[in-house]
Amino acid sequence: MKLFNKISSFQVIAAICMLFWGVVILYPFYNSVLTSIVPMSIYVRSPFLLYPPELDFSSYKFIFQWGSLITGFKSTLIIVVLGVAYNLFLTVSMSYVLSKPIPGRRIVNLFVVFTMFFQGGLIPGYLLIKNMHLIDSYGAMFLPMGITVMNLMIMRSYFQTIPVELDEAARLDGAGEINILTKIYLPLSLPMLATIGLFYGVDRWNEWYNGMLFIRTVDKLPLQLVVRNMMQSASTVINDMPESLRPSVFPHGIQMAGIIVTILPISLVYPFLQKYFVKGLTLGGVKA
Repeated sequence: MKLFNKISSFQVIAAICMLFWGVVILYPFYNSVLTSIVPMSIYVRSPFLLYPPELDFSSYKFIFQWGSLITGFKSTLIIVVLGVAYNLFLTVSMSYVLSKPIPGRRIVNLFVVFTMFFQGGLIPGYLLIKNMHLIDSYGAMFLPMGITVMNLMIMRSYFQTIPVELDEAARLDGAGEINILTKIYLPLSLPMLATIGLFYGVDRWNEWYNGMLFIRTVDKLPLQLVVRNMMQSASTVINDMPESLRPSVFPHGIQMAGIIVTILPISLVYPFLQKYFVKGLTLGGVKA
């Protein structure tokens, strides 16, 4: 009773509003899952479902029978592994250098920030990739995006908060810059590295635009582009299917199944990094 007496009417209203807002946010995802596992007859009668009256996994069978889906997974995994390693290497090394009082650091910072607002453009970027002979290669999908400026600034600010005494003590013991970075700075920056690595991982996982511009071989298309092409051609493919399969497979169900398949792997990875992710965001927000 004492607990209920301490709860004010404002807290009750706030809790109801937050609960309502949470339902508004989560229901589209929930409805997407239901749409992907019900037959077309149920979806036509009630597009907005609360529970599945009947289960039908024909949409998932359809997308997994799509020949390019497995190769899309393989291409995206290659892009994620190589791209995140490449992004973290460039971000960490440049952040470490810019966190030191080197001559011309302010000018370099201005040039870095300049790239947030002005870019070279589509045609110069395409010509650059072509002249580097990266057309139809995995490198074209992650090499042009080496550093995200916001991640660089957060990492640099975090490095600047590490006590200078640790740096000086390591130098007195004869440590060089690489040893200082790998044995002092990086172990102290694991939450920040996990946070920035997750940001880069999501970006690389969702990569499709550069694949559309630069990839010519079907087996090298990233997963997102494969699913995009599959969704666009689902209606045509269904019309060519036997009559016995048409009632159970419908374009919207295929689209929802494709969405679930693409977001599920990254959603499964997130809980394992959540502890570091929250801590990294807190450190970056306070110390930046």
